[in-house]
Amino acid sequence: MPGSMSRNEVANCMASNSEPGLGDYLKQIKEYDLLTPEQERELGQKIRAAADSREHLAKKVITIEEYSRIQREAAESRNHMIQANLRLVVSVAKNFRNRGLPMEDLINEGNVGLVNAVDRFDPEMGSRFSTYASYWIDQAIRRAIQNATQMIHIPSYLMDQISQMRLAMRELEEQFGRQPSMDELATHLEITPRRAGAISKAIKACTCPTQAPGIDDEASLTESLPDTRTPRPFDSMFSESDRQFVRKALASINEREATVLQLRYGLRGKKRKPMTLKEIGAEVGLTRERVRQIEKEAKRKLEGPVQEYMDPQGGTHANGGGSSSH
Repeated sequence: MPGSMSRNEVANCMASNSEPGLGDYLKQIKEYDLLTPEQERELGQKIRAAADSREHLAKKVITIEEYSRIQREAAESRNHMIQANLRLVVSVAKNFRNRGLPMEDLINEGNVGLVNAVDRFDPEMGSRFSTYASYWIDQAIRRAIQNATQMIHIPSYLMDQISQMRLAMRELEEQFGRQPSMDELATHLEITPRRAGAISKAIKACTCPTQAPGIDDEASLTESLPDTRTPRPFDSMFSESDRQFVRKALASINEREATVLQLRYGLRGKKRKPMTLKEIGAEVGLTRERVRQIEKEAKRKLEGPVQEYMDPQGGTHANGGGSSSH
């Protein structure tokens, strides 16, 4: 399966929305037909077949000519899938207007998320591509807004660690009735105290409005970490309405299904890291295949609520979403 594309490559495979103007871009993408579930599945299978073809060629299961054909079909399918879902990006981007980035930039960032979704989509999951892609588009736009509002650029991997530390701080503070020490945070996150100190410095850097003196290694936790009682822009990105939606969505499925999804996407446990189907099976005492079936059924149940949440005014698909509705 092809790897993630750079922003320049995204621009090459899709029409630019800056040169002809946003209005012209919106008119242009309406010319691309939406996809039926069968078309999504067929295109997805061709894209995924490209990765398997490398191994088959190495084992001489297929010829060079067959390999070239599979790769060519995968590239064409990939472009087809992207073009058919450009309207979905616009639909999601509209939810982030007036948050610090112009609409053109929001769409460009969302297009990057769309490409990542195309690369990772598994047609055997049973869910519509638009449901799957909406998550990737949403996250790409949110991350761009976060970076745009920060005086100091923080790498994405470090932003994830910052989020984990803030969560750990809240959990330990509730548990101990006081602010945790750096060693306690390190133990909770299963990292070294030195690494915990580095993350705390990053928190300081991305929350301070102005440059501040360096933080000594021996500095107290109060000096090196922000006041967790005061909401920060980073925390505000995940709004209360988002929290309510997640709680409501998980409550609409049974406990076992909710557990599987929480473990699958890193919403549960100390490390808060996504788990494989095999790891989840060992955790809950089920086979890998049974976990896969439970995950598929849970996603099917959540597909409707997610689509409604992404576009409450009439459905993502009806007003320019990436794929046709059921």
